[in-house]
Amino acid sequence: MFLLLLFFSCQPVPKDVPVEKYRNQFIKGSVDVSPELRSKIPKRDYFLIISVRDPQNPMPIAVLRVKDPRFPYTFNITGRQKIDNSRIMEGDVVLTARVSTSPMAQAQKGDLLGSLQTKVGTEGNRIIISTEVR
Repeated sequence: MFLLLLFFSCQPVPKDVPVEKYRNQFIKGSVDVSPELRSKIPKRDYFLIISVRDPQNPMPIAVLRVKDPRFPYTFNITGRQKIDNSRIMEGDVVLTARVSTSPMAQAQKGDLLGSLQTKVGTEGNRIIISTEVR
């Protein structure tokens, strides 16, 4: 049973990618909501959606969805959150954090947003959610 679980939980390493580059596919940090927007966090179920994308490509490389998180929320985005295993998280990326009543990818009126440009393989990133979608 353990081997079966291990087999299905492992992510395949692409053949043309050095193992060290693959191991450095992570981004660690925290998300917090500015004091001005704290009262706008939904009282009912909501989601924190953190996406990672290349600055030149609007399609996310990885997405982390968390239901009803407490802020500040500490995150660790790895290759497990990648949407497409053929894409590599590397170099400069844009992290976007959104609080929404919907788990869907599209931002909606009333969602709360924050973003940060950073590099893959870094820790201590801090995203402050400070904008409301109008």
